[in-house]
Amino acid sequence: MSIAQGNTSPILLQMRNGKVYFDNVYALNPTFKKADLYTKALNWFKGDEKTITVANEKKGEVVGTYTTRVNIGNTGNYYFVRFVVDVIVYDATYEVKVFDIYEKPIEKGISNEYSKIEYRWWDFRRGKPWSADDEPLFKGVSSTVNSIMDSLGNEMNK
Repeated sequence: MSIAQGNTSPILLQMRNGKVYFDNVYALNPTFKKADLYTKALNWFKGDEKTITVANEKKGEVVGTYTTRVNIGNTGNYYFVRFVVDVIVYDATYEVKVFDIYEKPIEKGISNEYSKIEYRWWDFRRGKPWSADDEPLFKGVSSTVNSIMDSLGNEMNK
């Protein structure tokens, strides 16, 4: 896990092999069956900000993307941040992985193309931020990952 200390609170972004990567396994009610959890995972991926790229019922896996907007202070600048979310279900448990995180700045004078978050995070952790937007961007990424995990957990526990 990597921690970068800003002016207020630490920003926590897990890493694996140099990539920002979150994963966790959650235990559920022992009566929950794989087929039901698979349906719940499919339901979680419904919505404008989510797309399904793989749905393998036999394996119990649903993979897709989640795109959100991260606002940066009161400058009017913001970022679209795209995550890959991989959910694998089993009887009474599920695993979720969040990885391949890309950011796309929406501000004048900046290339409006997606780029991997790791490049920015690497420099930020070493005290060389690209801009004043870095800290709120990374806080937004961390907050969004927590929201993904929470909202998926709410769906799976229904």
